[in-house]
Amino acid sequence: MPIYNEIIRALNIKEENLESIDYAFKNNHSYYFIKLVSRGVFCPKCGRYITKVQTYDSIRLTHSIFISHHTTVIYKRRRYICPHCKVTKSEPNPFQSSHPKLTNETVKNVLLLLKDYNRTFSMVARETDISVTMAQTIFDEHVQIERKLLSEAMCMDEFYFSRNAENKYACLLINFKNGLVIDVLPSRRKGLLRSYFRNIPLSEREKVSYISMDLYDNYRDIARIYLPNALICADRFHVMKIINNALNKIRCEVMNRYIENKKSDEYYLLKHKNELLFKDSLSIKDEKADKNRHFKMRYTEGQILDLILQIDTKLKTAYELKELYYIFCESNVDMEFRKELLDTVITEFKLSEVIEMVNIAYTLENWKQEIINLFNTYDNRRISNGPIEGRNKTVKIILRLANGYTNFNRFRNRIMYVLNKYETYSDDILDVNNIRKHTTKDP
Repeated sequence: MPIYNEIIRALNIKEENLESIDYAFKNNHSYYFIKLVSRGVFCPKCGRYITKVQTYDSIRLTHSIFISHHTTVIYKRRRYICPHCKVTKSEPNPFQSSHPKLTNETVKNVLLLLKDYNRTFSMVARETDISVTMAQTIFDEHVQIERKLLSEAMCMDEFYFSRNAENKYACLLINFKNGLVIDVLPSRRKGLLRSYFRNIPLSEREKVSYISMDLYDNYRDIARIYLPNALICADRFHVMKIINNALNKIRCEVMNRYIENKKSDEYYLLKHKNELLFKDSLSIKDEKADKNRHFKMRYTEGQILDLILQIDTKLKTAYELKELYYIFCESNVDMEFRKELLDTVITEFKLSEVIEMVNIAYTLENWKQEIINLFNTYDNRRISNGPIEGRNKTVKIILRLANGYTNFNRFRNRIMYVLNKYETYSDDILDVNNIRKHTTKDP
């Protein structure tokens, strides 16, 4: 009897409305045969109260409340007929959803399962014994999320969406303070960004005081025009990334000189110990010496790093410039002196005669004010794209598990539904035309 009580609660049926219920279990599949107490209905044409039953319909409803096995409700539904105008009407029930073959609980279960970023539509469809198309339809009908209000401090960054999409890169807007996803845009192109921000009221855009971004000119141009009061901050991570990429390019060039002799000390150090070049110098260990199988001696990390830097002067110069910029970032000085430090860093990069670092010098010069701005704090935190990087990782997982999305609007709603912790679904059925009209196109 407990299993009957559970199914009654799950179907939202009051016991006084239940005439009969039977149960059968076959091939790991549960079947419930339900018949409700006859209450009669009002004729939709003449308004008379009718109790005459014309026929019974056996309705099969998928009822996914047990993930371990499938459940089907076979509901014996009465169809009443009005003796005066001969109009028929089916009896109402509290468990059948807007989809004729699903219960309300199944719809709810689908939406709750899709809140987990590790689940795809295919996975949820298998768990709830419905088709993938039905799972997508349920999601589209109940999850359509409006953009959030722009925040005082924001993060802006792109992520790779699909090589088959009209726009390969999409844009993510995040609230810096609480990590809330403000919106997901289908492109990082200036035309779309201009149209998007132009449609936001000026009074709302004027409230943005800080915006963090990578070194992408389109973002900066749009922010200058449409976020008039925002202090534009170049994300430190992206600046360090282009410096490390240049350093890595030089490392590969030097390493390839020794590719004919892969057993050489130089090739071994550049191939297998290169992580020390990109490690924070303050975390390099000089106290503990570990046995090195190649050299058959004990070396500290500091000693290994010195051996690497002795291989090539260009590599050593690039490494020292990387460290110089890191020191600039970590220096605890006022804004005026920080500007002077950045000018010194740019000059050193230019004078290095290392072409990769000279090119970076012009990038630093182009973004000089935005780099200085990133040392401002908001809510006792330095402005950065940190909040957006963690969410980008989840976005990539969702895309990878699904092998990509062909409908960007559905993808956008899924991202906002999953990443925004307190986001929920609508109990009402929403119009899906706007969701389904936007699909990705082949290039």
